[in-house]
Amino acid sequence: VDGGTMSAAELLTGALQDRGRAVVVGSRTFGKGSVQMPSRLPGGSVAELTVGHYRTPSGRAVDGRGITPDLDADQQVVERAETVLSGLGDS
Repeated sequence: VDGGTMSAAELLTGALQDRGRAVVVGSRTFGKGSVQMPSRLPGGSVAELTVGHYRTPSGRAVDGRGITPDLDADQQVVERAETVLSGLGDS
């Protein structure tokens, strides 16, 4: 994950992390966890109203905070991940 990971991808990441189903590698995510509802205005423009905020299964707020990875993505971590992932296709 990184700063470009947002919205539904953040919620999936947070859910996997909360449930211990994945090790999250990268940098802090964007922090978009708001629910918005569009309303058409006279003249054709649209107003986006925030009507709620998503939370991970354990109750962590994502909006404005993002998800902190379990491991920062420095070169050593990236190399380790590539090694692990390369072994998955050898079965």
